[in-house]
Amino acid sequence: MKKIIIRFPYTEILKRKARWEKVWNFQQPDRVPVLHYIGSRYWLPLIGYENRFHDYLNDPGVMLEAQLLGAKWILENIRSDYHQIVFYPDFMWVEDVEPFGAEIVYQEDDSPWVARPHFLQKNDNLDQLRSVDYINNGLHGKMISYYQEMKKKAEDYEIQFSDGKIIPAVDCVMMGGGGIIGPTVIAGDLRSADNFAMDLYDRPDWVKDLLSIISEKAIDWLNVAREIGGGKVAFCSSYLEGTTFIGDDGTAQLSPKQFKEFALPALKKLAENIHGRGLKVIAHNCGQADHLIDLWTNEVGIDIYYGFSYLTNKNLIKEIMGGKVILIGGIDTVKLHGGKPEDIREDVRQSLEVLKDCPGYIIMDGHNVAPGTPVENLNAVTDAAEEFGRF
Repeated sequence: MKKIIIRFPYTEILKRKARWEKVWNFQQPDRVPVLHYIGSRYWLPLIGYENRFHDYLNDPGVMLEAQLLGAKWILENIRSDYHQIVFYPDFMWVEDVEPFGAEIVYQEDDSPWVARPHFLQKNDNLDQLRSVDYINNGLHGKMISYYQEMKKKAEDYEIQFSDGKIIPAVDCVMMGGGGIIGPTVIAGDLRSADNFAMDLYDRPDWVKDLLSIISEKAIDWLNVAREIGGGKVAFCSSYLEGTTFIGDDGTAQLSPKQFKEFALPALKKLAENIHGRGLKVIAHNCGQADHLIDLWTNEVGIDIYYGFSYLTNKNLIKEIMGGKVILIGGIDTVKLHGGKPEDIREDVRQSLEVLKDCPGYIIMDGHNVAPGTPVENLNAVTDAAEEFGRF
């Protein structure tokens, strides 16, 4: 049995979990919780895998080992309310577009990206998408096999905390498929963002058909992934029990009229299926999305707004979503990456000035900690939460 020794007490994990659960149920904790989305592209170089991105993405054993070391690094170095140790098939955002047939470029020292020209630039016949086995094709099929292989390999590991608590690594392995990046993002990755934007004007019916196909395929995939994972599915290294992530960053570039005409039917279809299964719906926008807050809340009916941008009006979010939607986000990712700890402290203070008394608020970056972001800046968020976020 291989031991991963983490210099961190498990009792602190339990404290973090209790704080998180209070907020998740719109109750008041001792202070506002802090969470960062620290993806593998951030920590892989920090655990010695800077030139092994390709190995990570193509070997489930390497992926599991790296994620074990990544969880160890985060717990030992980042002060936050991170408490869910999750290992899962991680393909860094391209897993939802590649099964449709998009070509992916894999690099040794960086995350993968969608190759140009885009799939639907070469052939825009949507029948080819309709005929795709979106569950077993490409990276979705690979996610299923990686989940099974990672479970087997994880039987050889156990995680030991500094206070003696030991947990089997296999208990932390989960199926991916706890969400998708969003219909309009997938559409942009298939067509290219600029071409997709022009298609909204040049051939609106084609766009509606495209988004409808994407949402229908996504529903099939999300439901099967949950069945394979026994109800436990991860998205972006997180396990949020009883939830499904639907995105959708591309909507921030749409006007309210375009959102209603194009994105809303696909998103409502997704949300209705998710709610129909007794699950909660998670939405997300990295960019400024003041014009979408009411639509997300009252048209799509989301339950969690995850990683919302610092650019979005916090007072508006509080007015429309406060007390009804779990709010996670609000911190300036640009400042996190390039600012000083005192800048971060002030940013958190200003966010808490608006949202501290809003039930269900969790401090977070815009769901995208950039590689190279200083550790001291990430920890400054929790320092400020301790100072300004206590009740």
